[in-house]
Amino acid sequence: METIMNPETLQQLQAEIEQKLLESVNNAGLYSVLEKYGVLDDRALIVQWQCNLDPNKIKSGNAFNNQKVNELLPATPKQEIVLMEKSWCIPCPSTGSPLGCNC
Repeated sequence: METIMNPETLQQLQAEIEQKLLESVNNAGLYSVLEKYGVLDDRALIVQWQCNLDPNKIKSGNAFNNQKVNELLPATPKQEIVLMEKSWCIPCPSTGSPLGCNC
């Protein structure tokens, strides 16, 4: 029997992954690389990512049975949970922040 995390745990996991990814983009010093090469126009660099979970690889004590999987998964044969799809623009086209922004 397959198991998957409950929706609250998935939300917590998504939030923590998103926070870590945003921290890594902020700390990567990408603006200084753009500055070095004189590439400073709005949205000079757009970092995009998508995070997916394979429900077949989830092993958790905080899980429920496969009957709820269909409610969480999109109707695709890949059988994965899309946690997030995000973009980060460096520099920020709205505020001009060299750290960028979440588009």
